[in-house]
Amino acid sequence: SPRQASAALILARLLIATMAVRRSLIAPALALCAALGLLRAALAPAFAGSSAQPAIRGSHMPRAATIYEVMVTNPSVGARTRLNINEKTTVDEIITKARKEMDFEMSFLDGDWYLYEIEDETKPLSGEMGQYNLRPWGPEGMELHLLYQPKV
Repeated sequence: SPRQASAALILARLLIATMAVRRSLIAPALALCAALGLLRAALAPAFAGSSAQPAIRGSHMPRAATIYEVMVTNPSVGARTRLNINEKTTVDEIITKARKEMDFEMSFLDGDWYLYEIEDETKPLSGEMGQYNLRPWGPEGMELHLLYQPKV
């Protein structure tokens, strides 16, 4: 019918006009996005990580002594952990941290833990670690043995 043909023609023209409007908005939208991207890149720092880092709590304090990484091993079960220590770290602190890392915190195991240098298990370490031959971790790094030796 002519009436239906006329309605179809009007509908087709409306769809074409709508698509033309959509197409005409796509180009300016893409241009705006590109301009914003260029602006952001121009205002960003030149290198990754060169922006100001947030202040770390306590950063006004002087830096602590050199940090050493030591490997602590319980040879009885093969458990191992790495700990960061400095010259002021005590043997008791290492024993406490290593026991926690190795899940040896049971109350019936309190006391009777000893720490030895791997090269000499005849005399237990005591006091601060600065008195021992601390060295950076590597092939010749410091490995300690943590042994449970209950007194009978």
